[in-house]
This record gives sequence, C-alpha cells and structure tokens, in this order.
Amino acid sequence: MTESLSAHVVLSSASPEQALLDRIALQEKQVFDWLSRFEPTSSTLAWLDNLRTIEECINLQTVHWNDDDFSSRLFRMPVAGLVHDLAPLRELHARLTDRFSAPFANRFRQLMLQASSMATSFISQGMGEVGGAMHNLSTLIGYLQSRRRHFVALLHVLPTACRGNVRIEPFEALTVMLPIVEFAGVSMMSAHGGLMARLARESLGLPVKSGVEIPMLDAGFLEPERSRIVEIHWQDAGYKHFYAMREPLRPDRLFSAAELRNDIVTIEAAYAEFDLAGSDFAIAAGLVRRLSRQCVVRDFWVEVAPDVFASMLDAAKAPEALRAALVQPVLSYMEGLSSYAPFVQVEGMLRSTVTLLSRFIYNWRARTLDSRKRYQIRTGFIFETVVKDRLSEQGFVVQDIKRINRREFDVVTVMEGVVWNVQCKNNFVDLATVDSDARRFARYNRALVKAYEKALDKERRREHLLQARLSIDNVQHMVVTRFPVVSDNPRIVPFSLMDEFVSRARTLLAQTATP
Repeated sequence: MTESLSAHVVLSSASPEQALLDRIALQEKQVFDWLSRFEPTSSTLAWLDNLRTIEECINLQTVHWNDDDFSSRLFRMPVAGLVHDLAPLRELHARLTDRFSAPFANRFRQLMLQASSMATSFISQGMGEVGGAMHNLSTLIGYLQSRRRHFVALLHVLPTACRGNVRIEPFEALTVMLPIVEFAGVSMMSAHGGLMARLARESLGLPVKSGVEIPMLDAGFLEPERSRIVEIHWQDAGYKHFYAMREPLRPDRLFSAAELRNDIVTIEAAYAEFDLAGSDFAIAAGLVRRLSRQCVVRDFWVEVAPDVFASMLDAAKAPEALRAALVQPVLSYMEGLSSYAPFVQVEGMLRSTVTLLSRFIYNWRARTLDSRKRYQIRTGFIFETVVKDRLSEQGFVVQDIKRINRREFDVVTVMEGVVWNVQCKNNFVDLATVDSDARRFARYNRALVKAYEKALDKERRREHLLQARLSIDNVQHMVVTRFPVVSDNPRIVPFSLMDEFVSRARTLLAQTATP
C-alpha cells in the first residue's frame, strides 16, 4: 500500500506549476483507486463510527476530572507503547467506564489499540514524525486535531469512491484510512499549498523559492475567522436568551442532541446584537433544532430520508444556498477538504452526526454575518483588542492613543524605547472559497498585500504625530492581518503567526540599526 499511495519525489513551492498539478491529480487518483475495492455502505458507516470515537478522544480535554493525578496519567498514557504493555490502558478503562459508560470506554480502548499499532507501522515505514505524534494521549489528540479536515474529506468521498465488495468493519477502519491520509491526503494538500504559495509569489513579482508555507490555521488547528465566539462580549439580551434556553446535559456523555441545541443557543446569545434572528441563520438553526429532536438516533447519529428532509427544508422555507450547503456531494478529495456539508447519503438515507451539524451551524453563522457591514466594523474593534492582548503578552506596552489631530491609530505600543505602530486588518474571506482554487487565492492575496503596503507607506508619512506625542524618535510600523497572506514583507504579520511578532520586531530593529 505504501508503494501505491506515497510519492517518491518531494515537491515544494519551488516546484514547477505543472509538476504540482500533476501530483495533485495523481494522488487524487490514488485515493479513489485504493478505496475502489471497498463496499460503500459498510465503509461509510464504519468511518462515521470512527469519527465519533475520534471526537470523543479529542474532547477528553474538556472534561473536569477533579483529580489532577488521574488527569496527568490519562494524558501521559504511552499510546505507542501499548503494543508492549497494556497495563496503563486497563487501568484507565475502568475509570472511563465509571465516568461515562462501558461502550464509551470500549470505543476509547479500541482507538488506542489501533493508534498504537499505526504508530509502530508508520515508524517502520520511515514516517517517524507521524508515529511520534502518537507517543502519548496528549500528542495523539494534537495529531487527531491536525487531521480533522482530512477525516471529513474521507467521509465525503467514501460513498462514491468505494465501488467494490470488501466490507470495512468499525474496528479496522482507522488502519485503512490513516495510511490514505498520510501517504496521499497530506502530501496532496501540501502540493496544493505549494501551488498556492508559488502562484501568490508570482502574482507579487517575487522569486519562486522552496520552503514557503501558508499559515492557514490558528492555534489548535482552527481555521481563521473574523472573530471567534470566545472573543465576543455578550450583551445582556444574550445572557437572558442563553439562561432561558439552555438545556441540562447528561454528565456521562461528551456529545448529545441537547448539547447541539445548546451550541445553537450559545451562538444566538453571543451574536445577539447582530440580529441573527432576522437572518438565514435563524432558518438553519430552526432546521437543525428540528433534526435534533426528530432524527437523532442514540443521542448522536442523525438519520433522515431524503424526501422527509426535503419536506423539512420546504417547511422551513430554506433558501437555495442553505439547501446546497447541507447536502453537497464532492467529486474529489480536495473538494472534501473544504466542505462543511454535514450530510452524506448512504443506503438511501441522509446521515450525519450531532458534531457535524454543530460544525455546520457554526460555519453558517460566519457565512451569514461576514457580509454585514456592522459585523465587519464591530469585529474590527474586537480584533484590535485581541492584538493588544497578544502584544502585551510579548512585552509591548500598549499606549492609550486612538487619535492625534483627528488622525486615527489602531494599536500603538512601546517596547524598549521604540514605538510600534500596529495596524489591524480584519479583511477576511471564507477560506473554503479560496483554498480550493490556487489562482483565486493568488489574486486575493495580491490585492491584500498591495493594500497593506500602501497602508504602511501612509503610516510612515504621519509618524511625526507619534514622535511628538510620545517623545520617541524611533517609530516602527507593522500590519497584523487576520487573513493568512503570503508576502516577503516582514512588517506584514498574519495573525496565525502572531507569536512571532516580537522576534520579527527585534530582527527589523537589527536590520535598520545605524552602523
């Protein structure tokens, strides 16, 4: 299998455009060829079952154990070492059974055994980095988070790519799917990223070079957005709505239909000031609530017949955009990587999970709000606050300056006798609309970089205002951008690389210092 799915020549952003396109096409074909021998229904259902276990594992981080010693032992459990000693897993199994249930603990045990086996396999095939990511439970969770988009992409291609009669059982699904992700999916995505970086640099007139990576994801492998729900300051109306509508949750479950409904309530409460109730989000929220009450099986699976679903959509007066977003068959693995559609059709039924519906409704909130001018302005101010906090953590002292002579400034800081004037650019577009089209990404990237460079020039022309106000001659100008741009300008910092700000600042000072 390794021979059929791996690519022997490593490509990068310096590789020829056609070579990158050929690699993407080759590995798309390899994914579909490898899956073609499997039977579609059992494969898709088995993978849905594994997605549940994976999400349960990831969300163990959110559990309050009230036992620091147990928590430490849990997350330090040597997953890769379980092939030699099962004692740590046996000990944890009993505690997980008491905290949740025997089926939950059994699913966790099966995932750990599969991960342990896969770690050994990857290491033996020269993929030590992947095997090492499964060293203990904590690192395994990080690995699983980093592969979430790939796992969803597989879900979407399985119903069409699988055309054979070989069944896949839930206990073996991970050992079938992970090699596809690692030997084809990751390198396919890497080739596409290289293509995006190459075309973006070409559009800016920059020389092609290797090692250029696009900083797409924020911390925790989260996709960037204008403003995260944890950054929003709730208004009183939001709190009232939340406490009036939230439902009690069973302590023995990490996911449930009630939690899905609570997720919707939380979104409605956090964004109450933007009138979600009068938007397409309200239609989607009402539909998901109805699905959660009428179509959820065993408090996790969502199953609905297509004709029943169509009737629900008609009753909700769902717009075409929402209908298309809910059920969106994909033709390729790359399309699947950008999909938020929660449903796949298997054996004549539309199937999903409460976690996939939660992911969808959160993304639909962004699609609903991102085009609203008031939301853009409000989240711009929120972004400034977030940038201030991150700069303060790195030793910059934020100054109480918003206007000088009726000229506005975003974030002004001082560190070690130097003024750092930071512009916060909350420009944003849904990554799903650009990261599947390298040329579209390059065009958008060029427009943003050119605009940011003009903004830096403008700030230089008025730096005398800051010099006079702060009595400091050395003024440096920077841009922090929410959208992950490709640029050689060290003064343009994608927010996903915000932790590098202070090191960039010191490098710039060293480069501009007078000999």
